[in-house]
Amino acid sequence: MKVTFTYDKEKDIWCLLSKGKSSSNSTVATKPYEQLVAEYGENPTSEDTVAFVGAYLGSENINSEEYAALYQKEWEEISPEFIKRAESIFGVSIPNSITAYLTVNTRCPYSIEKDYFFVSLQNLSTKKTAMHELWHFYTWYGLGADQEEKLGRQKYNDLKEALTVLLNVECKDLLPEGVEDKGYPQHQELRGKILEYWAKDRNMANLWDYLVELG
Repeated sequence: MKVTFTYDKEKDIWCLLSKGKSSSNSTVATKPYEQLVAEYGENPTSEDTVAFVGAYLGSENINSEEYAALYQKEWEEISPEFIKRAESIFGVSIPNSITAYLTVNTRCPYSIEKDYFFVSLQNLSTKKTAMHELWHFYTWYGLGADQEEKLGRQKYNDLKEALTVLLNVECKDLLPEGVEDKGYPQHQELRGKILEYWAKDRNMANLWDYLVELG
């Protein structure tokens, strides 16, 4: 499994328009989306967003190609060890190559079906974002693609988001100093239960069964 970091303006515009206002885990608009709306109104068009993104990259002095190369380098420093650990934990490898699209947005969606995730150009830790998003891929492949259908979209979302707390345990040394996977406020209690269980039994299948039965 290889992750390739790249910038695609069309993808960036889609990310800002589609995920800037809200997401399944947060109803709060991202700061870049708020800036977009402040300039172009409540319903910005694709053309508005093209202009906004271009101006934003220019005003922030962001060279997208340089950032993509930098993020690629940072990721490759830890990717062999991360993949080794994740594959051991989930008992599976990710079968396809993944594309990491850079975005001015600060919310980073992903698609397992289309093999991509987003990374913010304002990210404090590319490594953390990449590991977080790939943890979702490993969850999908390792625990079964049918789990979302069985549990329902909301419960599956809550469990897979909470499960990233294990990065703070299993991959702590791969994160930059002082950086951790904090998760969303609504998942904090669940994340605590995951840590308690994991301290007693480091078996992902058993942990998942435990979480499913929590109700």
